[in-house]
Amino acid sequence: MKHIFYFLLLCLANSTAFAQTRNGTIEGTITDSTGLGLSAATVTLLQQKDSVLVSYAVTNPEGGFLLKRVTAGDYILQVSYVGYRNHAQLVKVAPDNGKTDVGRILLVPDNLLLQGVDITAQQAPLSIRQDTIEYNTAAFKTQPGAVVEDLLKKLPGIQVQSDGSIKAQGETVQNVLVDGKEFFGQDPKIATKNLAAEAVDKVQVYDKKSDKAEFTGIDDGREQKTINLTLKADKKQGYFGNASGGYGTTDRFEGKFNVNRFGKKTQFSALGMGNNTNQQGFSFDDYINLMGGLANFMTGSSSSAGSGRVRITINPEETGLPMGSGLENGFTTTAAGGLNMNSDLSKKTEISANYFYSHLQNNMERTTTRTNLLGSEQFGSVEDEDRLSRNASHRLNLTLRHKPDSASNLLFRSRLSINDARLDSRAQSATSDVAGLLQNTSTRDYFSIGSNLSGNASLVYRRHLGRKGRSLVADLNFQGGDDGRDGLLRAQNDYLSGPNPSREAVSQRQEYADASTHYGGSVAYTEPLGRRQYFEWQVSREQYANRTSKNFYDLIETPTPGEVFNPILSNRYRRGYRYDRGSMNYLLNRPKYNLTAGLALQHSQLDGELVESGTPPLQRDFTRLLPSVFFNYDLRTGRNFSAEYTTQLREPSLEQLQPVVDNSDPLNIYTGNTNLKPEYVHELGVNFLNFDQFTMTSIFANLRATYIQDRITNASNVDALFRRFTSPVNVKQDWLLNGYVNFSTPLRFIKSNLNLSLNSTYNRGILFVNDIQNNTDRWMNSVELALYNRKKERVDITLGMRLGQNTTRYSISAALNQAFVNQTYFTECTVFPSKKWAISSGLDYTLYSGENFGAQRAVPLWRASLTRYVLENNRGQIKLAVFDLLNRNIGISRSSEFNYLEEVRIRNLGRYAMLTFAYSISGFNKKPGGIEIRMQH
Repeated sequence: MKHIFYFLLLCLANSTAFAQTRNGTIEGTITDSTGLGLSAATVTLLQQKDSVLVSYAVTNPEGGFLLKRVTAGDYILQVSYVGYRNHAQLVKVAPDNGKTDVGRILLVPDNLLLQGVDITAQQAPLSIRQDTIEYNTAAFKTQPGAVVEDLLKKLPGIQVQSDGSIKAQGETVQNVLVDGKEFFGQDPKIATKNLAAEAVDKVQVYDKKSDKAEFTGIDDGREQKTINLTLKADKKQGYFGNASGGYGTTDRFEGKFNVNRFGKKTQFSALGMGNNTNQQGFSFDDYINLMGGLANFMTGSSSSAGSGRVRITINPEETGLPMGSGLENGFTTTAAGGLNMNSDLSKKTEISANYFYSHLQNNMERTTTRTNLLGSEQFGSVEDEDRLSRNASHRLNLTLRHKPDSASNLLFRSRLSINDARLDSRAQSATSDVAGLLQNTSTRDYFSIGSNLSGNASLVYRRHLGRKGRSLVADLNFQGGDDGRDGLLRAQNDYLSGPNPSREAVSQRQEYADASTHYGGSVAYTEPLGRRQYFEWQVSREQYANRTSKNFYDLIETPTPGEVFNPILSNRYRRGYRYDRGSMNYLLNRPKYNLTAGLALQHSQLDGELVESGTPPLQRDFTRLLPSVFFNYDLRTGRNFSAEYTTQLREPSLEQLQPVVDNSDPLNIYTGNTNLKPEYVHELGVNFLNFDQFTMTSIFANLRATYIQDRITNASNVDALFRRFTSPVNVKQDWLLNGYVNFSTPLRFIKSNLNLSLNSTYNRGILFVNDIQNNTDRWMNSVELALYNRKKERVDITLGMRLGQNTTRYSISAALNQAFVNQTYFTECTVFPSKKWAISSGLDYTLYSGENFGAQRAVPLWRASLTRYVLENNRGQIKLAVFDLLNRNIGISRSSEFNYLEEVRIRNLGRYAMLTFAYSISGFNKKPGGIEIRMQH
């Protein structure tokens, strides 16, 4: 692997000529016809032979500029200024000349083109305005037929995960807009995995404020990391899209299409897809939630305190859900399609509506090996499982914006989701003690079907009240859901330790139903104080309620086959959570900075009742002060600093509160805890963004710190038969620190770009196993280095590496400290012998270290393709591709949790070849890109 890496680095270096040492400067002055210096004019220096960007500057208030470290050679100096004719002239820098003075350059207000020289200029790759980063896609070339996701992978500061989720500056992107409008609701993957990259002009990354904050200008801390894709001008006056279909060996198939019609008043999109190659062009959160519920229903509730209300945080490794994309998650067949429409019905009314259907079927064979902590010792377990899951989902979204007059507007949103799922699982497991002796074995067959109907709606009214800055915002929201599951469990558990080995058999039919409602509302009033200062008052109430029933029936064969109701495992439970909040915010708004400081008083009430049990209802009240501060400062053009501190209460989930023993899996018994208190969460975030327009160097950095009082975690007890009894408890505190840095800069001596990302997370928590408190320290560090050439007309090369380290330390059980490292080396190379042919090859070589897992594992994934472009303007392409040429694909997932270390191996889709035809749909004449300048000389 080392030799391959060095060879590719040599290819990258040899793909361009080495430049000579920088030894000169170019200076001059830009003026108008009166001789007055023009401030902030753009000066660009290009190589004459290939028009590659060399340097870039903006004039000072007197119109002067200075380009430093310019290598000897022939150049084109380009000057542009809004309202004036573009200027371009040839400049020669001699090897022995330290300074080249071009003197005074006069710009005139004329649109005439200069004659004689054609130039295609490389544009600045990005710009920063306050907290918004805007990428110019012309500086990040993608291959023909690429989708937006391929483009995002090339942008510094943006990471696309293996499951298609996106992180920008270390934070998860929650929404992707197209020209500022929603695209299939708030599913970011539909836009990134289906829209063509060549249709996008700019990619904007920013923290989108809430609807109220956008209207009032007062930050309320409710932000979503958002990407906005602005389309090229010609894409807004016609239709565009693509369609492709392919068939391959081992009966593999792929097909997809999308058609988009974007006009001045209406946007319309239709898409569809189907494949059995593990590709999903959408998010499947509904599938994850429902399938996770089915899996938890089988093995006992294993939910943990998470973010959001009435929601279970699901560990994908525990539920076996196909979380990723590509080749790594068993065998998945997908079918999906939908329609999206945005329309300006009138000058006052806008509507956005979309429908999306998806069907997923996943077959997974996996082996899970786990090392479990037990006081100062450890024991091991192994499980083999074969599961088949299916899910069908319908999603409907509607957004209506209406502006009755210039002072007010209405915003209505609604969502409806319908899901049906089934799960069929067969598993065998074994547990061994500290000495490696077998203690118990288990076989389990489980079948479950489930359905979920959920919907929500919200209405926001906003109005300006005469004086500038004075406003009123009121909102109402409602959410309801109906969740039902039916399961059939047959299990046999053999306990082998002790003088009297025993066998336990479980045969049950299980019914589960949950009806949930949530409603709330708030009113906020803003009053200007003068000198761009404001004060806001807000009151709100939120109410959550669940009514849950769980009925277990033991299946019997004698004296006659039938079923018997099990009252010990069955229960009906009612849970409610309500909070009332009053808050005050102060806003200071200045040209270079703004400050928002607020304080809220929240009174929460948590109640629960085990219906018909005779036990008294649970009632708990909590009152907390919730301060918040937000500060944003523009240090200068292209440089921004911001800091934010917020607090919140996170209440326990329904499953954590139910005081009922769930032993549907006798080896893992779960009991809720009615004495749980809400978590009190403090979060501090600091961000720094910088882009140097002279060196084309960018730095994005952020630091996140989270401190949780009364953290909810699971406490476990393991008995002599190695059965695990788990219950949630509050611990005193929990710390989480995360730091992220991304650095990107051109390496001009090999005409390439370097992108470096560092991500580090530290977690300090408290763990209870068999009533022993163990303080845990966890570090998760990763570094990614990527190098790619800038000139891509004939050769496009990317190579790099990713290193990840995971370490866990225990205060009591130091001998069980854990650490492992994963390494990935990757490269992608495409060669264009002519305008009609492309040859591509890529390799991902992953090394999994042997610490704590036995032998080191290596997984090389090699792919290659040959593409022939056909039809006018290369609209069609015929591609022959081979995936996993070495047939070595295996899915490996490793995790180090508080009380166990786990490795999951999954049998995956292996080598196959596929022949595909793709066609670019276009309803307009495409004009050549770039900037044309004709020069007289």
